[in-house]
Amino acid sequence: MNNILVLDEEDLNFVWETVQQQQMIFHPQIAPAGKFDFQKFFASKSKKPFILFIDRNIFSSLLELCEKGSLKTRAEVQRIGLIMAWAEMNDIAISAGFAVEERATQINSQDNGLVELQKFSEIFDYYPMQLWLDVAEGRVSEITPIQYTKSPAENFTANYATGNDHYFMAVASLIHMVLLYRDDRLSPAEKIKDFFKWMIDNLLVSEYILTYATLLFTSQEGIKAPKNARSNNIDRVIEGCKNQAWDIAYLTNWSVWYSNTDEYAEEMLFATNDILLKRIFISQNNPYRFNGVLYSVFSKKDYTDIAIFIEGLMENRVKPDFGEDPMPYFERLIDAEKANLIGSFIQE
Repeated sequence: MNNILVLDEEDLNFVWETVQQQQMIFHPQIAPAGKFDFQKFFASKSKKPFILFIDRNIFSSLLELCEKGSLKTRAEVQRIGLIMAWAEMNDIAISAGFAVEERATQINSQDNGLVELQKFSEIFDYYPMQLWLDVAEGRVSEITPIQYTKSPAENFTANYATGNDHYFMAVASLIHMVLLYRDDRLSPAEKIKDFFKWMIDNLLVSEYILTYATLLFTSQEGIKAPKNARSNNIDRVIEGCKNQAWDIAYLTNWSVWYSNTDEYAEEMLFATNDILLKRIFISQNNPYRFNGVLYSVFSKKDYTDIAIFIEGLMENRVKPDFGEDPMPYFERLIDAEKANLIGSFIQE
């Protein structure tokens, strides 16, 4: 299949302007609000290649579009075309690893993960890149469906069906977050202090999770709790936490790469159109990071109180020991948080 993408100046301007407008692609220094600093982008690109990680919603839409030939909305079709065309014109590889892992873990199926990876590979072999530019610019809204082989990808050693440490840390964090969220006796400042202490006692500090908790506890616009957070059905509450945990895990997994960028041969970008993830990322990647988030949502008195509290906790902090195999530790922590949440139902 011909994968040469031919663009003129009008095409280049359209793709870049639309990417900037839609604010779907992020990097903490190059595109902290989903809008690229061109000087930083091209300077970084000249030093090392980029990889673009896509979230599950984008990946699912891509698979469905290629299987059915269309999607429910023209806007979503164009969005997929835009990401594909933008990545190609900038010679950026796209990775669906996290998205594949999310679904494979949910249904506990390594085979499903490998089949999805194979489908992803076949998409690039089947469609010419010029098609994605036509889709992005709206000249094409339906494409020829692909007949996937549905065979599993080969030569992949990663286990996609077991989740990862970041996901399980996020599950435990969200269960504790929901416990505090449901407690209307506590003020937002009391909740974030409790949550911060719980995190440093039990897990590694994640500023993305702390940012989400802060925005949630202070009822910021567009920030939603995990689905069914106020339900009295424990299974529904936990399921909501697990689903939301994958969203948070995209950010925490990815942050390891870009916070240690010198250790990797590529620079990592992340694509999402999820409003919650966008808000968390943009809020956290302000010039003052989590401290700036606290300052922006609390009164001066509460901010000062929280800042002093956090500073005191961090002075002599001893990180928790997960052991050589972290899974038993995370399982115990998740079970303990479930028990605490069930206990709170009685008090309510």
